Amino acid sequence: MINTRELKSKHNAICKKLASKRIKDSLDMIEDLVKDAHDGDLIDTHYNLEFTYKNMLRYTVEGITDPERQKIYNHLVRDVYRLADNAYNKLMLKYSNDIIFELRRENASIQLSVLLDEYAQLWNGIELQKIVNPEAENAQEIQNISVRIFQYLWSASTLSEGDLDKLKSLFNNSSYPWYLKAQLVGALNLALLHSFIPEYLDLLMDLALNENDSISSRAVTTLILSFLKYDARLPLNPKIHSRFTLLAEENKWITLIESIIIQLIRTKETQRISQKLHDEILPEVVKMQPKFKNKLDLENMLSENLTDDKNPEWEDFFKDSPSLISKMEELTQWQMEGADVFLSTFKHLKHFSFFNSFANWLLPFYPSHPEIKKALDSESDLFKSSSLLDNLAESRFLCNSDKYSLMLSIPHMPSMQKDLMGQMFSAEMEQMAEINKDEKALKANQGKLIASNQFIQDLYRLIKVHPQRHQLDDIFTQPMDFHNKWFFKKLVTEDSSLRELAEYYFKKEYYDEAIDIFNQIYEKDQTAVDIIQKIAFGYQKLNQFEKALAKYLQADLIGAESVWNKKKIALCYRHLKNPEKALQYYKEAENIDPENLSTQASIGHCYLELEQFEEALKYYFKVEYLDPGNHKVGRAIGWCSFVLGKFDQAEKYYNKILVAETNKQDLINLGHTLWCKKLRKEALASYQKSIKLPNHSFNEFLETFQEDIPHLLTHGIEKPDIPLMLDQIRYSLEE
Repeated sequence: MINTRELKSKHNAICKKLASKRIKDSLDMIEDLVKDAHDGDLIDTHYNLEFTYKNMLRYTVEGITDPERQKIYNHLVRDVYRLADNAYNKLMLKYSNDIIFELRRENASIQLSVLLDEYAQLWNGIELQKIVNPEAENAQEIQNISVRIFQYLWSASTLSEGDLDKLKSLFNNSSYPWYLKAQLVGALNLALLHSFIPEYLDLLMDLALNENDSISSRAVTTLILSFLKYDARLPLNPKIHSRFTLLAEENKWITLIESIIIQLIRTKETQRISQKLHDEILPEVVKMQPKFKNKLDLENMLSENLTDDKNPEWEDFFKDSPSLISKMEELTQWQMEGADVFLSTFKHLKHFSFFNSFANWLLPFYPSHPEIKKALDSESDLFKSSSLLDNLAESRFLCNSDKYSLMLSIPHMPSMQKDLMGQMFSAEMEQMAEINKDEKALKANQGKLIASNQFIQDLYRLIKVHPQRHQLDDIFTQPMDFHNKWFFKKLVTEDSSLRELAEYYFKKEYYDEAIDIFNQIYEKDQTAVDIIQKIAFGYQKLNQFEKALAKYLQADLIGAESVWNKKKIALCYRHLKNPEKALQYYKEAENIDPENLSTQASIGHCYLELEQFEEALKYYFKVEYLDPGNHKVGRAIGWCSFVLGKFDQAEKYYNKILVAETNKQDLINLGHTLWCKKLRKEALASYQKSIKLPNHSFNEFLETFQEDIPHLLTHGIEKPDIPLMLDQIRYSLEE
């Protein structure tokens, strides 16, 4: 029995070797697959390909010139890929229980053209019925055949020319519903995430020019995802290669593609946003629920003017939780940028029977869907109003999958919560509809951008949330390194486009990717100071301080005479344990901007690290004078004073700090100071307080204490007294 997991791994390994042009290694691995498949045609194909490759190598060694050699080589590599795919599919069809192969076995005796003919016949009848019954298009028969076509397209590894022609006719038939066509593009997407199917790619290039935004944007998104996965194969397929190159030259999709690429990269943020909601925002909201009830007078909120007036106390309420309002503002900003902020909210609402079908996860939301009609059948007119449902369909803030989840969950809500949500939701939908209308009027491709973003979020939910997600190839775990891909470099030739991609990565703190792209830009212009500095900053954030220092020094050398750059150089030197050099650059920064408090404090830190405590104190006192509200500088003054034996001054500053903030380190240092002043009981009390603080222990205290022993000895504490003090502390903690 063949292990299908190992088989998948082996197929992936073969594709990687082929992408690296390791043909012999690939053929050796494929040989095992074709033997396991027990298929004579596959064995013969393998033999012929290996024979051809050996001859090509022999001719090359003998120096025989062949102007067609590259063309033949590309053809050969393409055929090796195809052989690997065919052998893999043959074995998986025999041994795998994955749903895609189950469907493939079910469809083995069916032709797509038969399903398409059946759909056409049913739809023609429905067109007549709609004259007297507008709901006719929701007939169960048409729903069932739509799903069967979806499943066929998803599970197919190739299509005959006749099937492909009929499929094109379906997409070109203007009487067929747009949502079916958009849903079927989703099927093409799932198929291409699993297998390389050139016919589908060719069809998608047609659909990318479709007049319907949902269809065209889904087609372009699917092409981009497919190109990302199969980038190494694209130059080997002449038809795809030539057509794609032509489209790139005509510059038809450049702006849209760049935006969709940003949307795809943004999926890296989804998990981070969900985590922030789960760990930070929701717990704080739950913690403050009693305040909401009392301060916002929730019990009396349902007034007639609910949609017109806002409680004047709401704004004041958040003064008690500034961090919450800050996080909510960040959440709003993410939402306005198009980030997926609702995954954590709606992933638990995918248990409805509607989501039993894979096809429904990629179905565009449309108000007349029979499941929506059924769910809202017993609800108030508010929820059944065409304006609310139409506005929801147009809303850009929820993806299609979440819109279905929301509507299907309404019958299960408590009536009071339902009424409140209905009134607020209706008002919000109207406002959003106006915003959407304005944006579409002002921004080109806005409809396509909204549709593509929602499709990406639908796909993300299917791949990340579906109970059988382990059977799907997760494109979102693949590096989104478009800038390294052949197709991207062919398509995006403007440096400004590359720069926008780099800046996006940089803004979102994906520094590895940002550095990679900035380095590509740097190769073309090695005098761009801002590029050099951003590369340096990226390295700094990745804690690669030697690389960061080299770039900051380069920027300094070619004219970045700024306080910021000099301080970054100094910071790198500090991290590299070279306070002398750090001090040099902080001094240069001070000459440019003498009153910069951060620079003054940093100079003090350097003197501290160099154990020049008197010099350090001068700078710390200057910071204190210029920023009297900064009690934290007192910590450094206290320590320097202690080390210099100025115990009264040290005690004064530590007591001052501890009034503002109780800190275990400050209590330890105060204890040292008091002990050196011969105030042993007071020192013992300070040590005890430190150890008793939350998240502190005697062992942690002991570790810090032992580091400070040289200073205690310097100031007259007898060495034999140290273990006695530690034992005193232990006994006192037991009392």
